[in-house]
Amino acid sequence: MGDEFATAEKLLGEVGLLNSKPPVPIELVMEYLATKGLKLCYYTPHDAPRPIKEAASDVDEVLVYEGKTAFLFVNQSRAVTRQRFSIFHGVGHFLLPNHRGLNYLAQGCTAMDPLTLKPLERQADRFAAAMNMPQDPFRNHMGLLPFGMPTVENLAQIYFASIESAAIRYVDLIDKPLALICLEREYEEHGLIIPDSPLKVRYQVGNTSFPFRIKPGTVIPPESELFWACSKDEYYTEGSLNGSDLGLKPGTNLWINCLPQNHVGGVLALVSPGNDPPQFLIDPLKVI
Repeated sequence: MGDEFATAEKLLGEVGLLNSKPPVPIELVMEYLATKGLKLCYYTPHDAPRPIKEAASDVDEVLVYEGKTAFLFVNQSRAVTRQRFSIFHGVGHFLLPNHRGLNYLAQGCTAMDPLTLKPLERQADRFAAAMNMPQDPFRNHMGLLPFGMPTVENLAQIYFASIESAAIRYVDLIDKPLALICLEREYEEHGLIIPDSPLKVRYQVGNTSFPFRIKPGTVIPPESELFWACSKDEYYTEGSLNGSDLGLKPGTNLWINCLPQNHVGGVLALVSPGNDPPQFLIDPLKVI
């Protein structure tokens, strides 16, 4: 178990929340951490306090130290689910070894960025996921519900998480080869889709047993009906797919399970090897 997962489990245990009913009560976590020198503060970008004024507009949270006290400023203009993840991300920076003293923390962080190249940001994201969606109860719910993005949606509601963060956690904890891919269209400055713009892969997050790398920027061909129906018509789709639609070797067999994203045209899709949906991925008897 990595530092981030062990530290999250230790904190949940100290607060008495290892087996609590989801969602994790964040106020109890922060009450406990206040005794350890971490104070939670909320701000809005147009009215940010002086210590973070320059950093506050485009980030999710800012961590600053004054003497022995750390102040975690969280951007309350974000969605509440994102605020929760950002709080736990900031707690990770406060608790994890080698994170204290990072000079960029006072300039702010953007939590849950699958494209970040900063290893300590990835570690703080994994810590946040482990806090917001604790492993044993999350896997238990996975085992009790059918495979697919509708279950991810359900889990996001249960744990008060974003669908994207719940999907990444789902991929990490499942016991079969699986990846999440995010697909997006091109947008104008005010957020409308550019007509006839291509559907492209933004990122892939795969677990250690997923055997393929689907490259960011891969263009989805117009004849790939499952992806395009989800993007254009905005409804759930699933089925078998030729891997060439995702830039893989022709003849590669994949099963995809797609859900429209919050913004128009976007798609989140679970991808697994083979022609059929994965079966019996989690044994709930192992985790109950």
